[in-house]
Amino acid sequence: MANKKWRRRYAVAQIESAYGEPSADMTGATILEVVTLDGGNPYAGNTVDRERMREGLGAFEQVNTGPYVERTIRVPLSGSGTAGEVPSFGILLRACGLSETVNVDTDVVYQPASEGHESLELWWMEDGQMQHITGARGTASLTTDSQGLPYIEFQFTGLYQKPEPAGDASVATQAVQAKELPVNKQNTVASIDGHRACMSSLSLDLGNTVEYRNLVNCESVQISDRQVTGSTNIEAPDLATKDYFAAVESHNGVTLVPVVFTHGKTAGNIVEIQSSQVQLASISPTDNQGIMHYDINLRLLPSSAGDDDFTLTFK
Repeated sequence: MANKKWRRRYAVAQIESAYGEPSADMTGATILEVVTLDGGNPYAGNTVDRERMREGLGAFEQVNTGPYVERTIRVPLSGSGTAGEVPSFGILLRACGLSETVNVDTDVVYQPASEGHESLELWWMEDGQMQHITGARGTASLTTDSQGLPYIEFQFTGLYQKPEPAGDASVATQAVQAKELPVNKQNTVASIDGHRACMSSLSLDLGNTVEYRNLVNCESVQISDRQVTGSTNIEAPDLATKDYFAAVESHNGVTLVPVVFTHGKTAGNIVEIQSSQVQLASISPTDNQGIMHYDINLRLLPSSAGDDDFTLTFK
C-alpha cells in the first residue's frame, strides 16, 4: 500500500452561494497559492462519555455530539499583480467577516463587517483523497517580520464531511498571485502616530470569535464577535523624538493614534494596513542585537461609525 506524501497537499476554495450546500464539483473554485497547510482537526467536536453504573472499573464509550472541522491555511501576503484585481485569497478574507470593495484599476479594500458574513466551501486535498468542507467561517492573523516574507494565516471552522477519494481539481482555476516581497527598508514604510520608527515587526490579529452551533433543525458556524489587536516591535527612540510612554498611558485618559504600514512599491503588489484609532496598550523594553527596542501591544478600535477598525488595501 502506497504511503501518502505530506507535501502533496493543497486547498481549493470558493464562496458559497447558499450556506452549507455542497457543490457537485470544483467548477468555478480557486486552487489557492498556499505557503503551508496545517494538519488541523478533520474530526473535531464536543464529546461526552456514555456512562453506566457497573461493578467493575474502566473507561466508557465517548460520543462526538456535533462533529465539525478545523483547518489552518497560510498564504503569502501580496497582491494579485494587477491594481484593482482581487487577490486570490480574497475569498478567504470574505469568509473571515471582511467586506470587499473593488475599485477597478485602482485598488481592492477589505474591512470588518458586523453582519452579512459570507461562508466558504473548501476542498482539502491530500494525495489522492479530499475532505469536502462546507459552511466554513474563520479568523485570520497577519505577520510581517523584518527580513522575512509576510503572510496571512487563516483558521477556519466548517461543517463535517468524511474524507473521500479526491475529486477532479482540473475544473478549478489556478490562483494568479504576485510573489511576496521581503519586509525591509527597500520595500516597506510604516508610521505610528506619524513617527517612522525603526520597526522590526508588525502583526495584526482579526480576533473573531468563531462558534460552531449544532441545535435541533440548525447547524452552522457563526462569527459572534470581533476584537482586533496587534503588536509591533520598534527601536526605542529618545523621548524628545517620540514619547511612546505618553501614548501608552491610560490612567488619565486614553490616546488613540493612527498606524499605517505600506509594503511594496509596484502597482498590483502594494499592500497597505491602516487604522485611524489605535490604542498603544502596553510597552516593554527588549534587546534586539544589543539595541533597546520596545514591544508594544495594539488595540484597533472602531469609530462611532462602526466597522472601520482597520482597512487592508491591495493596490
